[in-house]
Amino acid sequence: MNKSVVIIGAGLTGLLTAYRLQELGYSITVVEARDRIGGRIHTLESGNAKVEMGATWFNESHYHLLDIIHEFKVLFFEQFLTGISYFQTFSNVPPQEIAVPNDSPSYRFNNGTIDLLNAIYTRLKPNTVFLNEVAKEVLVSENSSEVKTNSRTLKADVVITTLPPAALIDQITFSPSLPNELVSLAEQTHTWMQDCIKVALTYNKPFWREQGKSGTIFSNVGPLTEFYDQSNIETASYALVGFASGNCARFTKEQRIEKIEGQLKMVFGDEALQYESYNETAWYQEEFTKSNRQDDNLFPHQNGGHSLYQEPLFDNKLFISGSETSKHHSGYMEGAIFATESVVAKLKSLHITQS
Repeated sequence: MNKSVVIIGAGLTGLLTAYRLQELGYSITVVEARDRIGGRIHTLESGNAKVEMGATWFNESHYHLLDIIHEFKVLFFEQFLTGISYFQTFSNVPPQEIAVPNDSPSYRFNNGTIDLLNAIYTRLKPNTVFLNEVAKEVLVSENSSEVKTNSRTLKADVVITTLPPAALIDQITFSPSLPNELVSLAEQTHTWMQDCIKVALTYNKPFWREQGKSGTIFSNVGPLTEFYDQSNIETASYALVGFASGNCARFTKEQRIEKIEGQLKMVFGDEALQYESYNETAWYQEEFTKSNRQDDNLFPHQNGGHSLYQEPLFDNKLFISGSETSKHHSGYMEGAIFATESVVAKLKSLHITQS
């Protein structure tokens, strides 16, 4: 094949695309702005526990992802939902006990979601992925493309971007400029998780299970709108993890902790306050996820998988990829896999036709 490709972003789409294209004989370079792979997949080690500050769950409808999980032999298990769960309707009403149906279970990775990324990463050729490389400019000419980062200029036949569209137009300059219609669409495309705060508390034991509780909370009140058990008994990793409501952004971290402690005490009692660590990731503050150009008040997955994202640009030298561009489960890990399959199929067809 002997075609060179620069991929911007070392999340799930970026790494899997790199692997698939290397299998086809392409020369691949992946640049990643962060000091780690994964993007919005971020497994954090906190003491003995591994907690997911980003993408976590999948289910049996995510069949593209399941195919990849089996291909790379990554272990997973069913999300724990056994016992009493809680639903909070109003702040002045005690949480209601509910039973969460488990007829369509969700799953998590044994060693954290990063395990999937690591499995793909280790299959790549040496010196494929470069961290701390912030893509600044993409320049496309008649004969080739260039990606300028904070430290180097890379030439390639093709550039593939895997950033969320709103972040893409906010963080990278294109020459020639991207079509106005595409820029406007990107501003109106919701970036999954950008507007959330993920919260994780670790414990020395899963006390809620001893109370006959699942660890699950759904709340219209907050500050936690959803909370789940994120323990792995086999590895003695015990945690509760979930999402804080958007209005928590106006509070300081200390104020959020105080409010979260109050909510957990109401549901689980004083034992909930005996946590070993508190972690939070405010994705709207994450430098390489957030976008100052994303419109406010977008609904989840708005414009994900739009037809404009499916078309290569600049005579097939630039491809816009990533989970938000997927026509199938946009924003999720499943969408990231589907986006990979889509862009790889396009390149394969294009270059077989041209060869």
